[in-house]
Amino acid sequence: MNTLVGREQELAILTGALDAARRGGGSVHLVTGEGGVGKTRLTVAVGERARERGFAVVTGRAFPVETGIPYALFADGFVPLMRELSPASLQTLSRGAVTELGLLFPTLKAEGAPPTSSVTTGDLKSRLLDSFAQFLGRLAERQPLLLVLENLQWADPSSIDLFHFVARRARAHPMVVLSTYNDTQLEGNRGLRAAEQSLLSLGALERHTLLPLDRDETEALICAIAGESPAAIGDFADRIHARTRGNPFFIRETFQALVGAGRLRREGERWVGWETEHLALPDSIRDALALRHGLLSAGAKRIVAIAAAVGTHVPHVLLVRLGGLDAPVLLSAIDELLRERLFEETDGAVGPAYLFTHPLLQEMLYSELSRARKQLLHAEIADALEAQYGVEAMARAEELAVHFRRARAPSHHARALRYLTEAGRLAMARGANREAVESLEAARELAERDGDEATRDAVLSPVLALLARGWNRLGDYAGASRIWREGLAAAVERGDAARVATLERRLGVAAVRSGDVHGALAHLERGLAAASRAADRHAEASVRLARSEVLMDIGRGEEAGADLRQALVIAEALDDPRLLARVHLALQSLSVWQGPRDGAQRHGARAIAFAKACEDTHSVWAAEWTLAMNAGLTGDAPGTAQHLAEARRLAEELRSPLLRLWTAEVRIEYLSGTGEWDEALALADRSIEEARAFSQRLLLPRLLVWSALIHLGRGDFTDAKRRIDEAWQLSGADRATDDGSLNVHSVVLAHIGLGYYHLYRREYRQALEIGERGLAIADRTGYSVWAVYRLLPLLAETCLWLNAWESAAAYAKRLRAEGELLGHPLALAWANATDALLMRFLGDVAGAVRRLREAAEALEAIPFTEHAARLRRKLAEPLVQLGDTPGAIAELRSVHGVFARLGATPALDEVREKLRELGVRPPAKAVSAGIGIGALTAREIEIAGLVAVRKSNKEIGAALGISARTVGTHLANIYQKVGADSRGALTDLVRAQEV
Repeated sequence: MNTLVGREQELAILTGALDAARRGGGSVHLVTGEGGVGKTRLTVAVGERARERGFAVVTGRAFPVETGIPYALFADGFVPLMRELSPASLQTLSRGAVTELGLLFPTLKAEGAPPTSSVTTGDLKSRLLDSFAQFLGRLAERQPLLLVLENLQWADPSSIDLFHFVARRARAHPMVVLSTYNDTQLEGNRGLRAAEQSLLSLGALERHTLLPLDRDETEALICAIAGESPAAIGDFADRIHARTRGNPFFIRETFQALVGAGRLRREGERWVGWETEHLALPDSIRDALALRHGLLSAGAKRIVAIAAAVGTHVPHVLLVRLGGLDAPVLLSAIDELLRERLFEETDGAVGPAYLFTHPLLQEMLYSELSRARKQLLHAEIADALEAQYGVEAMARAEELAVHFRRARAPSHHARALRYLTEAGRLAMARGANREAVESLEAARELAERDGDEATRDAVLSPVLALLARGWNRLGDYAGASRIWREGLAAAVERGDAARVATLERRLGVAAVRSGDVHGALAHLERGLAAASRAADRHAEASVRLARSEVLMDIGRGEEAGADLRQALVIAEALDDPRLLARVHLALQSLSVWQGPRDGAQRHGARAIAFAKACEDTHSVWAAEWTLAMNAGLTGDAPGTAQHLAEARRLAEELRSPLLRLWTAEVRIEYLSGTGEWDEALALADRSIEEARAFSQRLLLPRLLVWSALIHLGRGDFTDAKRRIDEAWQLSGADRATDDGSLNVHSVVLAHIGLGYYHLYRREYRQALEIGERGLAIADRTGYSVWAVYRLLPLLAETCLWLNAWESAAAYAKRLRAEGELLGHPLALAWANATDALLMRFLGDVAGAVRRLREAAEALEAIPFTEHAARLRRKLAEPLVQLGDTPGAIAELRSVHGVFARLGATPALDEVREKLRELGVRPPAKAVSAGIGIGALTAREIEIAGLVAVRKSNKEIGAALGISARTVGTHLANIYQKVGADSRGALTDLVRAQEV
C-alpha cells in the first residue's frame, strides 16, 4: 500500500491539475525535497489517481551511473511504450518522424526506423526536440497523459533539454508533466538549475517543496505502517521523530531495521518493544540501510553490489552472467531482495529485470564500495554486456563506454577508447553534443596517455576531429578553435596548404560566430592564400563563399560581390552542382539588397535548378524563402504568396522547425500588410516562443519588430515598446558603431521598429533621429531595399508632421527614383503620398486629392491594407476644402470598417472624431456590436462559412491546414466581432448575408 501521510495539500493540487488537463489545460510540476522525503510516493499516488481518471501514465527515471547516456531519462519511460505501439500507430503519432524518434531512442531501430543517415539538415537537435514534442502532444490528444520524470538531479544534459522543451509546450495539450529532484544534490546539475529558472520565469512551471513530517505526521505514519493506534505506540513517535527529523524514508527504514534486529516484534495480534527506554536507533538513513544490508545473505549482498554498479534496470540474464551463483542460490538471493523490498521486479527487453525500490538504496550501496571494488565490478559489467550484445555492441557504445571508462583497467584501455570514441560519434548523431564532448574528452585523455607517438597520433586524429565538431555545435567556438589551431600548426609544419585552407576557413567561421568579425576576415584571408598555394579550386571557392557571407552581414556588399563572382567562375569550371547552388544562393541574397532588380529572380532560379540536380532540398528551400522575402520587400503580394507556399511545403517536407520559423517570419509581415492582423500576431507569438526555445538570436529580433509594428497600429504601446527594446538589445543596436561588426539586417530593423514607435507616439524629433541613424547604416552598407521599404517612408511622414517641407520633398524624390530603379510599387506609392501631402500644403488641393487616391489605390492593389486606409483617412480634409463633404464622409466611412476590423484603435478614434466634426454619427465603434460578416478577415470568413455547413473545429482545421485549437481561437474572435454567442447564431448570420 502506498501510505501517504502529510502530503494531502500537494496531492489535492496535483489532482486538480489532472482534472484541468482532462479539460485541455496541461501543466508542469516540479516536486523537490531532500532524499527520502516522499517525492516518489507522492508521484505514485498521483499516478493512481490519473489511471482512475483514464490517463495513460509514463514514468521515466534517471540513475546516477548512467548520467552520460543521452536522453536516458525519457528512454526509460518511452521505449517500453513505443515497443507496444504498432508500426502504423507509431508512424501516425509521429507524423512520419520515426527516424527522429529512432535517433532519440536507438533501441527502436529494431522496430523498423530508417537509418540515421536520412537526417541531413543542420538543425538536427531542433528536429529531434520538435518531433518528440509533437509526438507527445498527439499521444496526449489520443488519451490524457501523465508524464512522471524522477530524479532530474541525475539526468543527462540532453534529457534536461528535452524536458525543458516539452515543458514549454505542455499547456497546449491534455498532459501533466510531474518531475522530481533531490534539492540537496541540485548544485551538481547546472543545466537543471537553468531549465528550472527558465520555466519559472515563463510561468510554465509550478514548484512544490516537500518538507519533513512534523511530530503528529510522524506518529500517523508509524501507526499506518504498524497498523496500531497512537495509544499503543506511546512515546515511540517522539523518539523516532527526534532521530529521523521527520524524513519518511528514514522512518520506514528505521522501523524495518528494528524489526529485522528483533527489537520490535509481533506477539500474536500486537507489536511489542515500543516502550523500551533505551531503544537502539540508527543515527542516519545510511545507518538504517546498513543495518538492513548487514542482515542479507552473502548471495544477496553480491547481487546488490552488482546492481548498484549497473545503475539502471538490471536484466536477470546479466545477473546470471555476473553473479557467480548457482541458479537456485541466485533465485533465492533475488527472492530475498524482493521480499525485503530492496528490489522491485519489472519487465525488461530480454526478460525480467530489477531495480532498487529507492534511489537512496543504490546511492548508499554504491558509495560504500571501495574504489578497487567499483572498478572491478565495472570491468566485469563491461565484459558481460559486450558479450551479451555481440555484433550489436558498437550500436550500444554509449552504455558500454560508461562502464569501460569507470573500469580504469589498463587491459581495457583499447576497448574503452574505441567505445568512448563511438559513444561520442553516436551522441553527436543524436544531437547530444554535451554528452558527445564528455565522451570524446575522456577518449582524448586515454589516447594521449597510452601508446607510442605514431600510434597515439593515428588514434587521436579522429577523436580530435569529432571533438572540435562537438565544441563547435555547442557554440563553444573557443574550444573548437583550440583544437583547430593545434591542427593548423601541424598542417603548417608539414606544408599541407589544402589542410591549412580548410582549418583557416573553420577558424574564420568560428570567429564571426563569436562576434570577432575582424579576426574572421583575417583567418579567411589566410585561408584564401593557402588555397591558392595548394591550387585547390574547391577550397578557394568555399573560402570565398564564407568570406562573402561575413562581408554581406556587415554591409560590405561590393567586396562580397567580388568574392562571389570569382567563386562562381570556379564552381562553373568544376561543374559542381552543389557548389553552384550555394554560390547562386549567395548571389541571390546579395541581389535582394543591392540589385540588380532581376538578380534575385535569376540567381534564385539557377540555385533551385542546381540544388534539385543534387537533391539538396535545403538549398531549394533557401532560394524559395529568399524569393518570398524579396517579393514581400518589393510589394509583390502574389509573388510573396506563391514562394511562401513553396517554402512552407519544403520546410514541412524536411520536418525542420527552424525552416518553419524562418518561413513564418516572412508570412507574418505578409499577413500584416494584407490586414490579417489577428492571424499575424497569433503566428508571431508562437514563433517568438519557438525562436526563444531554439535560441535563434538572429531571427528573434526580426519577429519581435514585425509583431511590435502591429501592436503600434493597435495602440498597444506598452507591448510594442517591450518587444522593440528586446529587439534593440538582441540585435546589438544599443552598441552600434561604425566599425562594421554588427548584423546589418537586425540592426536596421531594430531602428525601423523604434522609429515607428516614436512616430506613432507623435514624438517626431525622436522618430527623425532614429530613422536617420537607420538610414545612415542602410546607405553605408548599400542595402537600399531597407531604405525604400520602411526607412524613407518613415522619414518622409515624420518630416511632414514637423513641417520640414524641403526634407520631405527630398525623401519623396529619393523614394521615387529608387522605386523606379528597383521596380518597387510600394516605394512609388509612398512617393505619391508624400507628394500629395506636400501639394496640399502648397495650395494644390485638387492635385493632392488626385495623388492621394492614386497612392491609396496602389497600396490597396499590393495590398497594404492599413497604410492604404491611413491615406484614405487623410483624403477627408482636402475633400472638405474642395466642398466635397459627402465624398469625405464616404472615405471616412470606408476606412472606419477597416480600422475596426484591424483593431487599429488610434486610427479608428481619429476617424470617428472627424465624422463627428462633419456632423455625422459614427458607426458602432466596437467590433463586438454585431457589425456583420464584412468585418471579418479572409481567414475568418472561410471559417465562418465552414461553420455554416456544420463542420467541426477538427474538420475545419484539416481543411485549412491549421490546428483545431487555432480554429477555436479564430471562432472566439469571430463571435466577438459579429456579436454571435454560438455556432447556430453565427450560422444564421452567415446565411442571412450569403457569405
